[in-house]
Amino acid sequence: MQAVVLLAGKGTRMAMDYEGPKHLLPVAGKPVVEHALDRLPCEIRELVFIVGGPHEEAIRQHFSDGTYGGRRIVFLVQEEPLGIAHAFRVAAPAITGRWLGMVGDDIFGPRSLQKLVQQRDLSLIGSRVANPQNFGVLVTDDCSYLLHSIEKPKKFISDLVWNGAMVMDRDFFDAEIAPSARGEYETPDVWMKLIAAGRKIKVIEADFWLPINDKQQLEEAEKLLGGQESNNQEKQHGQ
Repeated sequence: MQAVVLLAGKGTRMAMDYEGPKHLLPVAGKPVVEHALDRLPCEIRELVFIVGGPHEEAIRQHFSDGTYGGRRIVFLVQEEPLGIAHAFRVAAPAITGRWLGMVGDDIFGPRSLQKLVQQRDLSLIGSRVANPQNFGVLVTDDCSYLLHSIEKPKKFISDLVWNGAMVMDRDFFDAEIAPSARGEYETPDVWMKLIAAGRKIKVIEADFWLPINDKQQLEEAEKLLGGQESNNQEKQHGQ
């Protein structure tokens, strides 16, 4: 299976406090994106990086040897910032079957990612949050299959939101959607097209998720992951 990792975009909120791509900002001694990549299941054999925007060159230089963790890297470019669904579709020429899609500036739990790739159906990971209006919101049935999804709804419909990881197949690229009022191609609109065509999408609730979009979230990740790193070192020295 291939993993499509989104590393494009400006990182506007993070840019108010830090320079360069937020994906490469350090947390617990290594870049944010490496925490995400290190949690990938063993089923992932190749990485497809979607780059673009003002930080493309810095990301290419960081992964200049063309591999990470023994996996080959393919670089593709999102020429225009037209949304997350559009960014994933840039990967279409490189994808051969089922694929894991993920944003490169969030850190996921390895158990959730493992469950994700083991599903027979299409699948995605969700989390319960206090501010669902800032995310793509998910409504599921009693068996945790997606019924409805909408990007940043103004009215409350659910506290379960997509946290940026999913397993799709080539049908994702073929689903035709129009841009939203924001002028972007929204991932929830693609899912609804797939469901209308008879596909089933399983929603797995995350065991761990750290979104890293601003200074506060970066500092919270450092406290949590830095503390885990310190504890691991103490255990190793105590053995």
